[in-house]
Amino acid sequence: MTGRFGFWGALLSIVLISVPTQAAEVTDVLDAFDKKFNNPYDLSLRVRFAQQSRSAMIGREVRCIGNDHVGAEACPNGSQTLLSRELDYSRTRRVMFIDARIGIHHDVELYANIPLVLSDNWSHRFLSGVDANNSRFRPATNNSALFAVPYKSNDRSGLGDMSIGLKWSPYNYYRDTAHPTWVLGFEYKVPTGTPMEASNNSVGMGLHELHFFTTISRRALRILEPFFNLHARVNFESDNSLFRKTRQADTQVRVTPGNVIGTAFGLEIIPWEDLSKDTRVELEFGFSMDYIFRGREYTEVWEALASPDNPCQQSLGCSNTSHTKSDLDPDTGRHATTNGITDVEQYGRFAGWLSLHYQPVKSFQVSAMFNYAVDSPHFITFGDYGKDLDEQGGVRQSNTAKPPANEYSPVFLPSVDAPGGRLRLQQAATWTFMLSLSGKL
Repeated sequence: MTGRFGFWGALLSIVLISVPTQAAEVTDVLDAFDKKFNNPYDLSLRVRFAQQSRSAMIGREVRCIGNDHVGAEACPNGSQTLLSRELDYSRTRRVMFIDARIGIHHDVELYANIPLVLSDNWSHRFLSGVDANNSRFRPATNNSALFAVPYKSNDRSGLGDMSIGLKWSPYNYYRDTAHPTWVLGFEYKVPTGTPMEASNNSVGMGLHELHFFTTISRRALRILEPFFNLHARVNFESDNSLFRKTRQADTQVRVTPGNVIGTAFGLEIIPWEDLSKDTRVELEFGFSMDYIFRGREYTEVWEALASPDNPCQQSLGCSNTSHTKSDLDPDTGRHATTNGITDVEQYGRFAGWLSLHYQPVKSFQVSAMFNYAVDSPHFITFGDYGKDLDEQGGVRQSNTAKPPANEYSPVFLPSVDAPGGRLRLQQAATWTFMLSLSGKL
């Protein structure tokens, strides 16, 4: 009996503690100055091509009375607020990424990512049954319009916002099988791209972004490597960003996009590998969940709202794109018009992906990845009224201070931020296909 358990125990230990030479893709960290493995440095260069397609439906709140019609739908009896589903949104984005990675110490990697946006454009059009006669977005009269429908964006391209990052692996299963592979990382996205505006064709976001992440994986049963990840992102506006405080800054509640926290987990399967030649095939699949806090964003309607060709113009008597509760601009004597950025309700994003990595020789790898993500329904115009500075209850244009102050936020857009007129995003889904080629020394 003892001999039998000894045999199976030895066999199990071989299966579980077999030591391959390559970490899982998600926890792979380049190395340098490693005398144990006679490795003075690691260097990798990768080129990725990605195509992203996004679709969504956009609706607008409407106060319904009796048996009126909202868009293509009839209102039920009684007065209430309903959602008029009117617009079909689609976006296509093509990007080439250039990634450079270098090992700078034992299990410490420095990397940089440069995105080159080849094309980025989007459009929206009426859903079936909706037209200028019943639309809440683009009625027949210009002074009631919100923006043009159908709408086609500027065709954007150029240098995006590059990232630089650092990864460190304090524990590495492939050095010591008593521990899993654990990676800690920090990434800084630099606002190198010119910020997007309705009047240009740039692709930058105008943000400083800080990313923090940690990932753990462990090889098991020779061909499996499960992994688990936690990550977070915080944002700060750049000097030339559209995300900036304006006049009456003391009443503006939010400035930048909401911060993000999330998790991801999955499994890497290695059905074939040759350790002597450092060649292998890896199949990876995973699932991620992100929570995006309330903030201000480039939404699916931002460019249409701020377009110079928007049929809603103050000179034509239309105020739907104007911050009519803010103070008059001292230079123009008019209320400021929106730059397209709006406050967005908090929401969740759920994604799944499948990747295939093939390394036919030691220094070259080709990969393909498919990702599908959905956003939970949320309001994309969800602005705060402002701040009650005198604490007398409610936000007013003229409070009890001496002299009186306007308590409304300078970015509050009454036509779409107030309940009964807000815009809501539904059925938002994004498909991404990516092909990458990488070489390593």
